[in-house]
Formats: sequence, structure tokens, C-alpha cells
Amino acid sequence: MAEPNPYDTGSFPMEEILARLEAGWLTVTRTQEGSRLELHHAAAPEEDRRQRENAPPLGVERRRFAPLPLPTLFPEKGPILLLVVGGFATERDLKEATPFWKDDRRGGSLLWQALDRAGLVVRPEQRKALGQGGFWEAAPPRTQGLAMTYAGFQPEGQAVPFHHVAHRWNQHRLQTLVEGCWERSMDRLKVLALGESARFVMGAVLHDLSSVPLLGLSSPDRETLEALRLGHPEAAEFWIEWAADLLAIGRS
Repeated sequence: MAEPNPYDTGSFPMEEILARLEAGWLTVTRTQEGSRLELHHAAAPEEDRRQRENAPPLGVERRRFAPLPLPTLFPEKGPILLLVVGGFATERDLKEATPFWKDDRRGGSLLWQALDRAGLVVRPEQRKALGQGGFWEAAPPRTQGLAMTYAGFQPEGQAVPFHHVAHRWNQHRLQTLVEGCWERSMDRLKVLALGESARFVMGAVLHDLSSVPLLGLSSPDRETLEALRLGHPEAAEFWIEWAADLLAIGRS
């Protein structure tokens, strides 16, 4: 029987989703034009990680399942000047390889429109639908100078499991991502946290990296827009302009 698509989380019970997330161990591999993130099984021996074939080396037991990554945008070439860390991915979000793409519940379209206005979406593709009216293209447009991920995982309809957010696998994932971005930033990397929870998590991750500024921005969710008391269209436009200005500062 073929291995399920790693993003088809509907095939897994919640316990297996959490186990697969914790099994994932990120590393940064240098490439000719930059670098890329690679996901390994945390318990795999070193010789298993170097294998290019699907079959494990002799004497090494095949792992019970492949690890599951949290959606992360990490361009393989070009400088990375801004790392955006959002809130918490749910099972539904794990089905998309790119953070906040096709996310109509928590303002994903507003974030992508702000990225476009800040000049972080590649210009020839800026006319792609970015969630306006609930319409999304099949694949997100290319971006420039930007990496993006979630602060952690939160089961749908449940409270944030702090022990998973603070777990070693999640801290290592975020630290690896920051370090990989820093190496490609020409010492200009900035981290932008969406929402108080993400800001708290990234404050801990960046504790020993004082050279990386941490910026904060409210999440474009319903509660944030309602608190502006402007009506939905006006509040959404206000948030997009506000976020675009901060994102533009972040990429400078």
C-alpha cells in the first residue's frame, strides 16, 4: 500500500498527526544558488539521512511513518530579508504547502494582499487572485526576499497545546529556520510575528539572537477587524495598508 500524501491529514488520527510533527527534524542544506530546508525523521541514524534511495540501508529498520512538516515558505535562491511567523496551523492548514494560502477563516487573503502591496510578491504575477472574494489560484505566486511559517500547531477547535509549542521539535524547527534565513540575509534579517502568541514564541526563539529584530503585527482575524469598529470592508483595507507599511519596513 502506497504511503499517503503527507498533506492528506484527513487520513491520520490526531495522535498520529502530533507524532508525525514531532518526528520531523529540519536541517539547512546549501545549494549552488542558496539553500533549502530538508525534513528528516528525528530518530533516523545519520547514514539513513544520507540515503538518496527510498530503501533504508542494510541493518537499519524502516521508520514506521514519514514525518509531517508544518507549511513553510523558504525560497531556494536569493536573499531572505524577512521571516513572517504567523499563528497556529490546524489540520486543514497542513493540507497546503504554503502558509495562509486558501485560508479564508483567519484573514489569509488580507495577509497575501499586504505582501503584494509591500512588494514581496513577484511583480509579473501580482495579478494572481490572492483570496479576494474567496477566490484563490491553485498555487500561490512567487515571492521575493520572504520566508514564512506558523508558530506551531493547534488542533481545530481546541486550545493551543502549550507543551507542543514549547516542545524541542518546534523550538528546533523555528531556530533552524531563523538561522537559515540569517545566512541568506546579508545581516539584514527581520522577523515579523503575527499576533501575540507568535510574538511570545519568537521572543523565546530569538533570545540569544539579539542581532535579529523582532517586529509585531496583529493577526488579521475576525476579532482584530471587529475591534477596529470600522465595518468589515474598511477595517480590512485599514489592516492591509497598516501591514503593508510594516512589511515594507521589514524588507528594507
